[in-house]
Amino acid sequence: MRLLAAAAAAVILSACEVYAVPSPLPCPGERQGVFDFAANQVQSPSDCLFARPGPSYQVLPSFPFTASINFEATGNGAALCKQVAHALPNLGTHAGPSIDVALVTGLSVGGCTCLDPEAAAAGGCVCPTSTPQTCSCPVVQEQRIRGDLLPTTGGFSGFTGTLVYTVSPPPLPPLVAPCDCQVTCSYSYDLGATTVSAR
Repeated sequence: MRLLAAAAAAVILSACEVYAVPSPLPCPGERQGVFDFAANQVQSPSDCLFARPGPSYQVLPSFPFTASINFEATGNGAALCKQVAHALPNLGTHAGPSIDVALVTGLSVGGCTCLDPEAAAAGGCVCPTSTPQTCSCPVVQEQRIRGDLLPTTGGFSGFTGTLVYTVSPPPLPPLVAPCDCQVTCSYSYDLGATTVSAR
């Protein structure tokens, strides 16, 4: 009897958890399809310090995500919306099946080195008390997706394009040297997708 009651409680709790998960934010425009994306990093010596393999490597070499692509009913607006809770849409434009959408967010990068404690403080970095190294620093990151939907009868069969992250420092006082992870830089991924569902 005790096991049965525990099992019933577990079912009730799991149901509560399912209903407690928030839905993705509304995606503006008319849905062109839902797509399963796969991103694979294209490595370059000029990539951001934290996007190069090594001790400071902090990005994923590859990752999947599911997203819808929507077009404005009248006009050339476009949106790419990840199918996860609280995800903000990537907004931009389309020309036929070609899209160019972006999202700008703030984030913190670890493993940064600053010239001195004053530079770390000016950049809003958090460092160990003994050294202005291995700091955590705020940056501004633009996520931009460009590419083409692949037409098929009655809709689109997939997507091919690129995902580029461009990182820039937050506003800094004049003549302050940014910490090494706050220098403007970028890194990129090849991006492909197959259709999960049509419009």
